[in-house]
Amino acid sequence: MTIAEKFKKDINILKSAASGEIYLDVKSPKLFKKLRRFYENEGVVFSGEPLDDYDILMDYLSQDLQSEGVVV
Repeated sequence: MTIAEKFKKDINILKSAASGEIYLDVKSPKLFKKLRRFYENEGVVFSGEPLDDYDILMDYLSQDLQSEGVVV
């Protein structure tokens, strides 16, 4: 399942987070946790350092949104 399919109702928030307009963990903590869990289930390994993990998550999100044709 792709990001656009899984989070279709929240795609605008995800686009804003990927472009750096908002901080997803502040704006929508529940969505942030769901997104992180999604990537963990996909095999992404996080470092345990919150700031680094956020950057890792946003990098994956940006790449996935772009590869799915969602303009970021």
